[in-house]
Amino acid sequence: MHVHITDRALERIESLKGEREGQMHLFYETEGCGCGNSGIFEIRYVTETTPEDVEIESNIGPILIKNWTKVFLDEQMKIDFLEDRRTLVLKSDGQVFNSNLLVTDGTGCQLNVPSR
Repeated sequence: MHVHITDRALERIESLKGEREGQMHLFYETEGCGCGNSGIFEIRYVTETTPEDVEIESNIGPILIKNWTKVFLDEQMKIDFLEDRRTLVLKSDGQVFNSNLLVTDGTGCQLNVPSR
């Protein structure tokens, strides 16, 4: 599995992350979604890992993901930034997985920067 992060997306992600510590985790959030098969991906910066975390390849280095969530993604993924909507998008050639990919801290709290 490989994730390509475009330059525009990386710039946005880094501005949201700021000085926070942690490794990028493509986290499958299921809180409030009903069950483990119903969730949405977000970028979460974590400082600790769990036994179910594995690394996947990306053009910026390893990204963490829960091993059991890999089944929800395609082998080749892309994270892009849509300037007109000011949103990050997680997609593959076949589908869009999240058209408003949030960047969160280790507790799942959304990270924001003022609009530019």
